Amino acid sequence: MPNLLISAPELAKRLEQASPPKVLDASLPNSPIAPFVAQDGCTLPGALAFDIERVFSDPSAPFPHTLPALESLQEACRQLGLSIDDEIVVFDNRGVFSAPRAYWLLTQAGFTNVRLLDGGLPGWRAQSLPMQQGYSDPTPLAAPPILTSNASVVSVDDVEANIATPRFTLVDARSAGRFSGEAPEPRPELSSGHVPGACNLPFPEVLENGHFKSPEAIARLLHERGLSPEDHLTFSCGSGITACILWVAAELAGYKRLSLFDGSWTAWVMSGRHAG
Repeated sequence: MPNLLISAPELAKRLEQASPPKVLDASLPNSPIAPFVAQDGCTLPGALAFDIERVFSDPSAPFPHTLPALESLQEACRQLGLSIDDEIVVFDNRGVFSAPRAYWLLTQAGFTNVRLLDGGLPGWRAQSLPMQQGYSDPTPLAAPPILTSNASVVSVDDVEANIATPRFTLVDARSAGRFSGEAPEPRPELSSGHVPGACNLPFPEVLENGHFKSPEAIARLLHERGLSPEDHLTFSCGSGITACILWVAAELAGYKRLSLFDGSWTAWVMSGRHAG
């Protein structure tokens, strides 16, 4: 199992050491498309704000949460003081929700020592561990880190071409109702349904009480859907956030051939493609 998760007690010990990891709070604000959480301004000691919506997304893109251009990503990391070899821990305030998106962004850009706080802020609170009010101030780097272009992203055109000539299996993290078209999308301007040929694995199925299930349990879920470790899996959701939960789950289960449909269902519908 890849060593990509860290528990709250283990992180608390690491934060007491002379060279603690950099801790990034990748929480999303309350909105109709995310589970509501009380926000009191408390976060982990030393936490820096990893702003997915306004900083680590492309503001000019037509779809929400779009991967930023490489130069913008490098500058955002410079401002946060993130060096390519830093030990980094990412978390969010919903347990496991948006932090996997931060993990995906950083690891696919070349950061090699990134871990997820399993259980996130709720798990940290449950251990009665120290908290702080508000974010710490970052120390920007003199020059941006040299990052790599994200090679895991597939486009709308790639997904459409894959219907006729399958090269990967599209795995949709949305609820069964949204996938089938029986339940509405949270964004009223979008119809529900799914890309033809996709399979459905709602992201809550790989989680338990705000933590990832065991690699063995995740592997069983993937196997039940006919997905083997040799398969090339591409993950999708509504706008590229919860698809990253499945990405991390697949990594935990030992799957290596992974891609992300960054625009996800929003891009598919807004491009005028038909639903399955």
